[in-house]
Amino acid sequence: MDISIIIINFNSSTFTIGCIESIHRHTKTVSFEIIVVDNNSSSKDLLILETYLENSSVKLIKSKVNLGFGGGNHLGYQFASGKHYAFINNDVELTENSLLKLLQYSNAHPDIGVLGLHQVNAEQKQFRYSYRQFIGFNYHFFNQKKPQAYYGRLTNSDLSKPFEVDIVSGAFMFFKKVAYEKAGGFDPNIFLFYEEMDVCLRLKKAGYKTVFYPESTFIHFMGKSSTNVKIRAEFTISYLYVIQKNFTYSYFCAMRLMLLLKYGFKSILKPKKYYAPFKILLRGGNSLVYSMKP
Repeated sequence: MDISIIIINFNSSTFTIGCIESIHRHTKTVSFEIIVVDNNSSSKDLLILETYLENSSVKLIKSKVNLGFGGGNHLGYQFASGKHYAFINNDVELTENSLLKLLQYSNAHPDIGVLGLHQVNAEQKQFRYSYRQFIGFNYHFFNQKKPQAYYGRLTNSDLSKPFEVDIVSGAFMFFKKVAYEKAGGFDPNIFLFYEEMDVCLRLKKAGYKTVFYPESTFIHFMGKSSTNVKIRAEFTISYLYVIQKNFTYSYFCAMRLMLLLKYGFKSILKPKKYYAPFKILLRGGNSLVYSMKP
């Protein structure tokens, strides 16, 4: 098996079905399997998915709890048998034989751990980022600019050929199996957000490169399965967890203090946007990875 494709469904079976159909429509001359992890969707949504997948080769794994992005992907990985893993959001549609291109490029470059590619919205307009720099002190103080400007300066090119980056979008990540397993894979403790930063940091520590592959594109409808998540709070909780996990405790404390000052000031000017993350930084908070479990 060349590729195991892992997709998470949560109350958005219509998008999951569209994603699966686009994979079958465009993926040729590649041996692949599709594994769908249902994250404890409603009975109505799950029935739609089960009916569609009846007599299909797609593996459907039904979780009894909502494991979030990290946990859901980690569950699907346990049933995978491919030499590469493609973790694809269910609100993604392929527009070409992207998986063949990624497979060929990955096989030709043993030092690559994960590849990402261009994402566009439904109107075929490019997203703000399909790749970006690590979000640490350097980012907050010196490099908080569009990734295209940041990497264009570093590579001194037009960014039309594959190049090494810190992070690729979590909407579509293409891993070598050996690299994914050596780095430890997605962390089930991260319910949502910053999973790609965490795993790309660990890939780098394990000696593998993260590479953006600009020669292929996919459509991302963006956030169609996460509309009920308390986004601002979870965003901050996940970020603090990733920083504390991957850096020293003194670095974490300095980062938390810096963000307290930053969001404290901004919450005065824009309370609706910044008060929630400021409160998390000040008092702490429990991630949805715990509150979603019985």
